[in-house]
Parts: sequence; C-alpha cells; structure tokens
Amino acid sequence: MLTAADLLKHGRHDELWQRHCGFFDLSVDEFMAIQERLLTEQLQLLAGSELGRKIVGGEVPSTPKEFLRVAPFTTYSNYLPYLPEKLEDMLPAKPVCWMRTSGKTSQYRGKWVPVSAQYYSSLARETVTCLTLASAKKKGDIALELDATLLYAAAPPPYISGTGIRASGLEFPFCMVPPTDEAEKMSFQERVQQGFLLSMGSGIDYIMGVASVLMRIGEAFSGGTRQMSFSPALLRPQTIYRLSKAWLASRLNGRPMLPKDIWRPKGIVASGMDAQMYRPRIKELWGCDPLEMYACTEFGPIAHQAWGERKQGMTLMPNSAYWEFMPETEYRLWQQRPSYRPRTLLLNELQTGKYVLVGTSLEGGAFVRYVIGDLLRVIALEDADLGIRLPQIVVESRVDEVINLASMVVLTERALWQALSQLDVGTVDWIARKEFDQGDKHPILHMYMEGTNLDGNRLVVDLDNALIETDEEYADFRSILEVNPLRISLFTPGTLQAYMKEKEAEGADLGQLKPPRMQPPPEVFERLRATSDRLARTGK
Repeated sequence: MLTAADLLKHGRHDELWQRHCGFFDLSVDEFMAIQERLLTEQLQLLAGSELGRKIVGGEVPSTPKEFLRVAPFTTYSNYLPYLPEKLEDMLPAKPVCWMRTSGKTSQYRGKWVPVSAQYYSSLARETVTCLTLASAKKKGDIALELDATLLYAAAPPPYISGTGIRASGLEFPFCMVPPTDEAEKMSFQERVQQGFLLSMGSGIDYIMGVASVLMRIGEAFSGGTRQMSFSPALLRPQTIYRLSKAWLASRLNGRPMLPKDIWRPKGIVASGMDAQMYRPRIKELWGCDPLEMYACTEFGPIAHQAWGERKQGMTLMPNSAYWEFMPETEYRLWQQRPSYRPRTLLLNELQTGKYVLVGTSLEGGAFVRYVIGDLLRVIALEDADLGIRLPQIVVESRVDEVINLASMVVLTERALWQALSQLDVGTVDWIARKEFDQGDKHPILHMYMEGTNLDGNRLVVDLDNALIETDEEYADFRSILEVNPLRISLFTPGTLQAYMKEKEAEGADLGQLKPPRMQPPPEVFERLRATSDRLARTGK
C-alpha cells in the first residue's frame, strides 16, 4: 500500500486528503456502517481469545446487537492481572509493542496497553492526519512537504505520544528535532533545549504536545535564549542571522523575544482538556493557531478538530473504537449501584448533552465496552458551516474530577476555563477544591489562582458573574440559593511551575508533572501551598 509520503511525492493530494481526512465527509449512517463492520470483525477475534471469553463471561456473541445486550461494561481493573503482566497469549492479537499511561492508582502503577500491528499502523496514519489538519487552511489543503521538521516535545515511548511519533515513520519521513533515537534517551528539558538548538538551522514546521506543556515551553523561551545553555551551535552564521532577525522583530514590537520571532510553524497539534483555553496564548507565543485533538492510550486518536478557523467541536473517528455514549445520569447511577446496568446510546442516537465515552477495541485490541472515564459534551449534531454531518464534541473533564455543589450544579474544568476566558485576567493558572467552611451553610468552590496583578476580592465577583453567563446550571443554582459559593486565594506567582520542576527533578514522568486541576489530592494541595509559602518568603 502506498504511504502518505508516496502519495505526496507523486502529487496525489486528493487521495492523501481522502485517506487521512475523509471521515469528515461521512454521514451518520455511513459512520455506523463502518462501526458495525469493524465490530463484527473484532468479535471474531475476541471469540478466539481467552481474554475475550473471560471478559464477556462465556461465549462471545457474533453480532453487534447481541454483543450490546450481553457484554459487561469494564474498567482497567477487569483486565488485572492479564495486561499488567503482559500475558500476550491471551490476547485477540499478538502485540508488536506495549504502551502505558502515566497515571497511578492504588491497584497499579500506570496502565499497560497492548498495541496490535493494526493499532500501530493507525497511530502512524493518525499522526499524519493530525499534522495535515493542523496546517490546512481549507478543506483539501495539503501543506505537508517531504522535508518537514517536527519538534520532539512529547513524552517518549512507552507513552502514546512518543510511540505515535516513532510509528509515523511508517507513513512519512518527518525530520525529528532532536532525532528520535537521541530524543528518547533525553530528559524533557534536554529534548526541548536540544530541539531548539538544532531547529535554529532547520526551522520548525510542526509541533505536537499537551497544550499546557506547549505553553510552558513557549513562555520559558520568552526573552530569547536566556533559558538555553551555551552551545557552539549558537555561533553558526545561520543561527546568528535567525536570532538577530528575531531580536529586531521583538524590539520593533516593544516586547520580549517570542518563539514566533524565530520560527513560524505550519501547524501545531495540542491535546489535553485545557487545549481550547490555552489556545490564544499558544497562538500568541508561536504565531500559529493550534489544532485540538483528543486521544487516549487505550484507543489512540479519538477525535479531531477540522481545518481552517478552529471550531469548538471535534469530530469522532469511526475506526479507533466502537463508540457508545453513556448519559452522565446513567453513569452516576452505575457508580452508586454497581449492579445497575446503565443505558448507552450509539452515535446515530445522540442528542446534545453530556455523556461518558465507552469504547470497544477494534482490529485486535483488548478492551470490551471500556469506560474511559472522560466526560464529553455533544455541542451540536453537525457543523453546517464546514459541511460536517457528524456530531461535534468537546471534552469536559475526567468524569470523577468534577465539583458538585448542593447537587444542583456539576462544574467541570472546561466550565471554569470558559468562565475565566470571559475575564481580562491575562495568563493565569489555578486549582479548584470543594471545601466546607464552618461559616457557610453550603459547600464552597475554593479556587487557588496565580497570575499577575490579580485581585482576589474582585475575582470572586467577576468570576461568579461569568459563570452565571456561561453555565446554565450554575445560573439556576445562583438564582435559587442566592449565594455566591466562590472563594479565591492567591498562590505566589510561579508556584505551579516550581511544583512541576520539583516533580521533574524527582524523576516524575511527563504526564505526572502537572497537579490535578480539579480536586487535587490533599498531599498535592499541601505541597502546592507549601511551595507558594516558600516562594513568598525566599523568592525561590
């Protein structure tokens, strides 16, 4: 089969677009037809595997309808000890490698996920899909070039970001800076610094990474090369020219040097639930409007934003997994009563509203009706402006990382970011906790924020008003109880960055550097508060 590079080399741009971005043209019925065909094939693989029979609890059904009737919902605990111990003979397909998540629980340190040959190939294809969309100005626009450079700003294998980068070589010869084999041996800080030095000569065409990390990289670079150690590479004529030109641009604009003064990426792909909220700052730093994408280790890329001017919604892909949508109310009932069998909807049954995403692996994957744990919101059933006939989604939060006030309003990370975006507060960072104060009749939403020239008393009022405007449930809550549940405390500027640097120095994985934004564990919160106090006293 021809690769993306082959198609590009022969000028077959239409075929390249159709192969990687053609799912945007599907109707709901066409989407469901692909889903049912792939699930039927997967059921045959499950029936021939010991894991499939153990998870389903007997004979594996042969039809999608019967599968949905009898197969149980699962979480990672259902796959213990089979996946953590990498019992490959039990799987529907032999893996070519394994990936893991960065998260920890009391039961296991991270989640190990087998990667079948088909899954690995899909990671390669979807890396090209992401970057094609990120640089497309309109539908069908192919800006990829065979010598395109990609900044290695991701976590290396066995994490999904680095595995996807490594797999992309099957489809496209991206010039990695630093080179893949070298980058995978470096710490995060070393990868970024070496990438910057090398790209002084090569330039940067594409960047992929977690939105908060991309912003952190850009802000750390602000002011030019002061964050870099000296290297002879800085003395090369091409580097001196690039830096001199950037310095002049920053002087003419009366501001510090920014990454966009040195590089002009064609495309940036940002992941994470805060991608939309960091988008303006990333664009300001890098001069490129980032594309939001949604992925998870268990299933790989799940949904993408479209081309051109970015919309709020993302479009699901039909071949990543067989998708079901569990209404949030059904999920809460299931959590309260594990014997309860929650109702789910398929894509052709969706209405606007909030759902917990459920996926079944395709093409030899391991997971059966797996509750990912992400709370999605369907914001529209199509995007008429772009001619997309499929539902548009946003990721609200982890379903259990929400703050419930008086059983009347459930606030997600996205809801708080959207309200903050209405305020003129500049770049801020924050965590939020549900707390109980003896002086209050109701639980409070206590936000601990850091930024420049913040006024906590003013923010209590302004953020309350912004939430009333942007969140219908919160507006109802306020009108009924007539009480402002917000409290604002200010961290010393630099607190969260100092926390992440400490975690990095301790050897924490890239995915574990950032503290949970919603309801951080007590030990994390106390460490943040101690860091804030230390910075206030000593400045370091």
